[in-house]
Formats: sequence, C-alpha cells, structure tokens
Amino acid sequence: MAGDNDGGWGKSLAYGFEIAVGTGLGAVIGSWIDRHRGTEPWGLLIGVLLGCAAGMYLLLKDYNRLNKD
Repeated sequence: MAGDNDGGWGKSLAYGFEIAVGTGLGAVIGSWIDRHRGTEPWGLLIGVLLGCAAGMYLLLKDYNRLNKD
C-alpha cells in the first residue's frame, strides 16, 4: 500500500537526476570538445562545471516555485 508520503521519494530522485544528467551531459560535451579541439582537460572541466551549474539552477528554480505555494 502506498502512503501519503511516497511523493517525496519521486521528487528527491528527480532532483538528483537533474543534477546527474546536467553533469553527465556537460562531461560528454566537454570531452567531445577536447577531442576535436585538443584542449584537454579544459573542455571537460568547463563542461562539468557548467553542467553542475545548470543542475543547481534547475534545483533552485523548482525550490523557489515550491516555496511560493
């Protein structure tokens, strides 16, 4: 039987997934740039940092939206 508190798990997983996907996508794009431009490790580093920043932005945007309600 599902309880009333089960929605928290889904939201928590979604938040973690947003940050993980942002970081992973940034790493893939940064690695691709490194291979094609020969800028190792700067493309990967900048890609990961931008991916983390994007994930945190989405997290904070959702947090602010939830606090307005």
